[in-house]
Amino acid sequence: MVEKKLNYTYLFCAIIGLLSIYRVVMLYHINPNFYVDEAYYWIWSQKLDFGYYSKPPMVAWFIYFAQFLFGDSSLVFKTISVMVYPVTSLVIFLTALKLFDLKVAFYAGLLFFTMPGISLSSFIISTDVVLLLFWSLALLFFVIAIETDKMHNWILAGIFGGLGLLSKYNMIIFVLSAVIFFLWSKKYLHILKGPKFYISVIVAFCVFLPNLIWNYQNNFVSFTHVQEISQIDRELFHFDKLLEFFVAQFGVFGLLSFGMLLFIVYRSAKNIADEKFKMLLIFTLLFLFIISIQAFLSRAFANWAAPAYIAASILCAYYFVNVNKIYFLKFAVIINLVLMMAMYHYEDMMKTFGVELTKKTDPLKRVRGWDKLGQEVSKIAANYPNHLILANDRNFLSEIIFYSKPHLFNAKIFNPEKKVQNYFHQTQDLNQEIGKDFIYFAGNNNCSDMAKYFDNVKFIGEIEIKVHKDYSLKYFVFELKKFKGY
Repeated sequence: MVEKKLNYTYLFCAIIGLLSIYRVVMLYHINPNFYVDEAYYWIWSQKLDFGYYSKPPMVAWFIYFAQFLFGDSSLVFKTISVMVYPVTSLVIFLTALKLFDLKVAFYAGLLFFTMPGISLSSFIISTDVVLLLFWSLALLFFVIAIETDKMHNWILAGIFGGLGLLSKYNMIIFVLSAVIFFLWSKKYLHILKGPKFYISVIVAFCVFLPNLIWNYQNNFVSFTHVQEISQIDRELFHFDKLLEFFVAQFGVFGLLSFGMLLFIVYRSAKNIADEKFKMLLIFTLLFLFIISIQAFLSRAFANWAAPAYIAASILCAYYFVNVNKIYFLKFAVIINLVLMMAMYHYEDMMKTFGVELTKKTDPLKRVRGWDKLGQEVSKIAANYPNHLILANDRNFLSEIIFYSKPHLFNAKIFNPEKKVQNYFHQTQDLNQEIGKDFIYFAGNNNCSDMAKYFDNVKFIGEIEIKVHKDYSLKYFVFELKKFKGY
């Protein structure tokens, strides 16, 4: 029996280790440029703070320490994700082991680690990477705390919950899930009558408090952005967006994995007396329900539901091990692995079959060409050393500041309406640069509106980085003399 337990543990660690090595190799083989948000987060990391325009600070902190330890490279920053997800999977393994047994833990960890959403996210440094880590740790110590009722476990659950809030604000759904579980549970209802759970929540709040203070000092700009990105103030009720979000979950959790989850929900009435089943079901469905409502009211991106699949991975493993239908779990993992390899080797397969990538057939087109564009911008900046770089596009600025050598940290955003819609708007005021000269990069060659803000406007050329025959990065370059102010 001991040997069997050791085999499951070693096998899990071996599989996760080998897949992680494979992901590192494929990351360096594909070598994608930064996605726009990744470059944006990197810019945040150049100035450590307790908050930023649109997100809490944790992702910027991770990037900062990776740069401090390993240097300034997009591959270094992307490798953070490849390194963090094995840890998250191991925590899920330990949580399932605490709740059930090694067999459930083995399949729960693999279901999560091989999720298509995780395979994709492993090449992107994002807020989801750090959120899922701290959500899983909070869940582990929550599970331990409700069983042992020891104060130090409640405090650890609170600490990791607070770190989750410093990663992404939807961590608050964890607390809602816990409360609903306690209210629904006969066995654990007494926890709401004692102080320890509330102390855990207070600890989480204290960890999160610096960001709350930062938001207070900055007109609650992060919470305003959350409202803006949700588009809750626009036309409501979109059945098409809800359906789109629902179908996308097959691509996030897995083609068979999500189908298995739906089947478990359908059969949940027969298992609802099981307290552990009930807890996992709530931690899965409440998150999915809230994001689905968001999708129905306005919109929701597919990855917004990712934390639900921490509990869902354990739930699926538990249910299908319990009914002795492990082959479903094996098939789910195999399908996920096939999708992962197809994703990673897509470009290689297209080359093998002689298929030319185009704007429509290249899913990575948005992370191509920025390094070359950065080189061209750097050359122009070197030719105009007394000019500042100017653009009106957050995406362009984020990518160019990173890919320029040396980094063009003095680049500015043009914002005559003085609306605060991104980090550059929040931290820059072009009126402080009155009288300065600029090199302006625009998405079109019509720059007539700039004449009222500058003494002279002169077209000096264009840059085009050909990515595919039907897709390129193209910008028009102007010299702007003596800024008059807005």
